[in-house]
Amino acid sequence: MTPPESLVGAVLPRASAGRLVGDTAMTLRAAGIPSPRLDAELLVGHAFGRDRAWLHAHPEAELGGGEATLLAGWIERRAAGEPIAYIRGFKEWLSLRIATDPRALIPRPETELLAETAITEIAARLVRDGTTVAAWEVATGSGAVALAIALRFRTAIALGRLRLAASDLSAEALELASENLGAHGVGGMVTLACGDLLEPAALPGGRADLLIANLPYLTSAEVETGSGSLAWEPRRALDGGTDGLDMLRRLIVALPEGLAADGVALLEVGEGQAAPVGEMLAGLPVKASVTTLTDLAGIERVVRVALP
Repeated sequence: MTPPESLVGAVLPRASAGRLVGDTAMTLRAAGIPSPRLDAELLVGHAFGRDRAWLHAHPEAELGGGEATLLAGWIERRAAGEPIAYIRGFKEWLSLRIATDPRALIPRPETELLAETAITEIAARLVRDGTTVAAWEVATGSGAVALAIALRFRTAIALGRLRLAASDLSAEALELASENLGAHGVGGMVTLACGDLLEPAALPGGRADLLIANLPYLTSAEVETGSGSLAWEPRRALDGGTDGLDMLRRLIVALPEGLAADGVALLEVGEGQAAPVGEMLAGLPVKASVTTLTDLAGIERVVRVALP
């Protein structure tokens, strides 16, 4: 199938939304993009500054020449494989608009379970007693999880009931996280620290009551042969080594020192990794209570670790 010439290098001015979606989908399909129609609607809607629902209701709307030129560039980038989230500059995640660019991973739908579980854990602790809760997200990336927590517990943070920290090995990722927090009005509510796993003093004055981590858990081979967004995202945020568990293994060994008494860690894992992670936890010098939470795809996605 030959891509419409009007979309290679330029888009015809004054083209209707309906035609643009159809022609864009044809171009992306010819380029081997797996979801051509959806991606076409997202890109065309972005050019109009509208969402997909508006686009469906206004197929006759016309796009001006300047926006059409921008759209042509976006289509070429998507046809080359660049993720939609990087092209548009944001990802809609957990009802939030998260700024995205190559400094960090694009937030995944499955990570919403990690954020929701962390929010439930913090809420239970705040209700249980009057002490301050210390929560720390390791490998925060774009800051999406920390942002969701900060927005949910603005009042608790303001009252000193919750201390929230987020850290990452990448200074660039931390910059993006800071931008996301600031854009949502909670920039001053989260302590950011740069360092490897539990190395930075992100929570001065004590250990974490709740530790949250979405570490790299793909195998090196999966990253090497991966398609789609994997080819565009920062490798060190994806590559978990030969078995995908290198970073998780290092964090688990450090848990007894990083968690407070009665502390809990929430670890996001890949498909089939909950069992080997459980075996690692069984080898800790302290006996931990380990449970798993399953995502909408039926995958054991979050491992909950409670220390005595």
